[in-house]
This record gives sequence, structure tokens and C-alpha cells, in this order.
Amino acid sequence: MSCITHLSENIAKNTALVGQWLASQNAKELTFEQDATAEFPDTVGEPNVEKARLAILDDTKTLHDLIAGPGEVLRRICWGSVDNSAQQCIYHFNVLGAVPLDGGATYDEISTKTNLSTSQLKALVRQSATNRVLREDDPEHVVHTASSALLLKDPAMMDWYGHTVEEMFPAGAKLAQALENTAATKVSAFGLAFGTHEPIYTFLEKHPARQARFFGAMEGVGRDYGHSLEHIVNGYPWAQLQNATVVDVGGSSGFMSVALAMAHPNLIKVIVQDYKHTIEEGAAQLPSNLVGRVSFMAHDFFNQQPLAAADVYIMRHVCHNWSTDNCAKIIANIAAVMSPQSKLLLVEVVVLPSNQEESSVAERYMRNLDVAMLQMLNTQERSESEWREVVRSADTRLELTSFVRPKGSWDSIIEISMKE
Repeated sequence: MSCITHLSENIAKNTALVGQWLASQNAKELTFEQDATAEFPDTVGEPNVEKARLAILDDTKTLHDLIAGPGEVLRRICWGSVDNSAQQCIYHFNVLGAVPLDGGATYDEISTKTNLSTSQLKALVRQSATNRVLREDDPEHVVHTASSALLLKDPAMMDWYGHTVEEMFPAGAKLAQALENTAATKVSAFGLAFGTHEPIYTFLEKHPARQARFFGAMEGVGRDYGHSLEHIVNGYPWAQLQNATVVDVGGSSGFMSVALAMAHPNLIKVIVQDYKHTIEEGAAQLPSNLVGRVSFMAHDFFNQQPLAAADVYIMRHVCHNWSTDNCAKIIANIAAVMSPQSKLLLVEVVVLPSNQEESSVAERYMRNLDVAMLQMLNTQERSESEWREVVRSADTRLELTSFVRPKGSWDSIIEISMKE
């Protein structure tokens, strides 16, 4: 049996399984029309369905690339920069907002709202339509697709889209130039793109509109089930803690702390630490039933931790933003006040060797994330051995006691304890 025949048979088998499951759930028909659901139906608790879904994604991509041939695969990669250029223009000129969800718009109408010519708009929209973002329903009229409509309906997704094309895309174009600089304090690709020697977070502090979009983008990233807070809430033995105090270091507006406190009443005191203006926003949004259990504190994690002997200190997606030396400093500032029973949890990606991820979807996501960190922050995601080195560098009294990656999660929960 030929490879492509085998692939096609697997695709047919798994598509039948997924189709039967969708029918059993009375799921809405899968479509590219603008009233489609935002995400594929939740397969949590259905491991066979999710396995089949991932196999379809893997096998259809493999079949596509085999039928396209090596040359066409390379050409598609090379043309990828044009995909990003078109999306950047569509975002920058608010083309999406110029097309009403109800009824669409003519190119002349869009031109009036965006100050782009109709010929420029046609080039951008028609290229974007190849990626199912906007489409023509006749040669002079544009309507939304499911993906473009989602951007208008979901502010966090729009912020993620905007951050990708307005910050990440320009930074990516400078990565090779940044890597040529071998100085110890070299400027990141982001720094080269935006003319700054400051880290991205310091830069964003001085540009409130960009910072607000970045915070929204991080909320949008969190919508991905792989980054769901569910994995943290259910992936660690919180129930074994008695009347526990948890310190959420670099916890933004406290969304993780809220989820933990809601799920685990035994966490009687949860403190969120971050920038002053960020925690003020979090405090203003705190559910009334958590007042008194969840509190907020302004704190710079490059200074010594002010709350000693907490049961758990937790940092989610903090250390991956920093160099090994800076990570060690952040951890050391917490280690200095840990009790013998305290735990420090890092919720971070743990990089695996090539082709050891669950699917090609996971493989591509992890590799993209690794390079994104390199271009934006001059850092990278870390392997298990690299995380062990960070902890060893921080404080020799510390040891890594477990790595747990919950099923379906991009992140692992790394537990750090004081040596006995």
C-alpha cells in the first residue's frame, strides 16, 4: 500500500469517528461562515475523539505536503512573509472594522473608511481570503468569514492578532541581525525593530496603548486549551494543603489566583503580586465572594520577597521571559524566605527533543514559541536539564522535586523544594 493511500484511509477512518461524535453532541455544523463557533467543540473527557482529531490534522498536513512536493513546500514557506504583511495592513488600517458583520461592504465603502485605494484593498483582501480571513461574495463586495468575524467579536483575540502583526512580525524580521551580535548585553530583535535597548516590558510601560494590547493578547493566548488555567487548578495536589497561603508572584491581574481560590476553599489566603497599576485593575475586578481571601500587593520580583514562609509560591510564564542569570535572581529572592516546607511552583514550557510532542500541532506550537521568545526577549524555552541548572544557580539549598505536564497542557508544573 502506498504512503498516500495509507494516509487517506487513516484520514477517512478518523474523520468518520469525529463526525459520529459531533453528531452525537448535536454540534453545530463545521463551517467557514461568520456564524461558526469560535473553536472546535471541547473534547475534554473524550480522549479517543481528541486522538482522532489530532491524527486528522497530522495526516492531512502530511498528505498535503507529499502531494505538493518539496519545491512547493519551500515556496509556501517563503511566501509566508506576505501572509503577515497583508494581515498587518488589515489590522493597521482597521479594514475589519470597515466591514459590517451584517451585510458586508463594497470596496468603495471600505476605501472611504480606511483611506486605502480600492486597488490596494483588493490586493490585501484577496490575499487574506486565501487564509480565510475575509472573502468576496462578488468581485466588488466583501463579507466576513468565521475567523475575521471572531476578531471583531472577541477583543482579546483581536489584541493577540494586533500584537502578532504589530510587534512580533517586525521583531521577527530583525532576528538574524540580532543573532549576529555576540555581545553579552546584546539588543533583542524586538529592540532592533523598535529602536530600544530596554526589555519589552519596560518599553511597554512607556507605551500604554501597546501595553494594554499586550495584556489583552495574553488573555487571548490563554483561551487556547493548552494554556487553560484548568491544568493548574487540577494538575497539582492543592487539596492536600491545609489552610494554605499562596503567593502568586508576577500574577498580573490575578486571574490564576481567582481560579485557584474558586476551586480550592482550603487556600485561605492568596496574594497576587505585580506592577501597582496591574494589581489595582485586578483588585477592582475581584469577585465579591473572594474579598478577604484574595488580596493584591505591588512587588518587583527582582527585590527580595516580602512574604516569608508561604506554603506555596507560584510563578506562571514569568521565568521564561528572562535570561538564566535573571531567572536565578528571581528564584533566589523567593528562596531566601522559604520555610523548609514551602514549595515554589513554576508553570512553564519544558522543551522536548524533536518529534517527541503528542502531535505535529503541538510540535509546531512549541517550536514557534521557542523562537518567539528568542526574538522578543533574547531568551528561550528550557529543557528539563536547563531548568535544573537555573534552580541550581539560584540557591544550592533548592532541588526540583517533580515535573508534571497535565494531559492536554502546553505547560508543565515544576515543583521546587528545600532540600531536607
